[in-house]
Amino acid sequence: MNTLLRQLGFVAAAAVTCFYVFLVLRGPNGIPAMLEKRQQIERMKQENEAMRQEIEKKKVIIDQLENSSEARERAVREHTRKAKQHETTIFLQDDADKLPPQD
Repeated sequence: MNTLLRQLGFVAAAAVTCFYVFLVLRGPNGIPAMLEKRQQIERMKQENEAMRQEIEKKKVIIDQLENSSEARERAVREHTRKAKQHETTIFLQDDADKLPPQD
């Protein structure tokens, strides 16, 4: 009888432990939180990669501006919206110009 009670005690303790683990994993700090954090990490990795690519593009542009007088002249003309006499320039509207004014 003693061994039967001892075995039932172990089974009950194991059942309570399993139930507690189940509740903890389903809780707000359990598996759902872990999945959300994993998604956040993936989004941040993608944002970092996009920023890294943008930085590389800007480095290339800076290198061109430092080493090429033609690139510098073109950048200045684009910035000031001026052209040489023999050039024809077409300016397209930006998306911000297409939006109706906000009150």
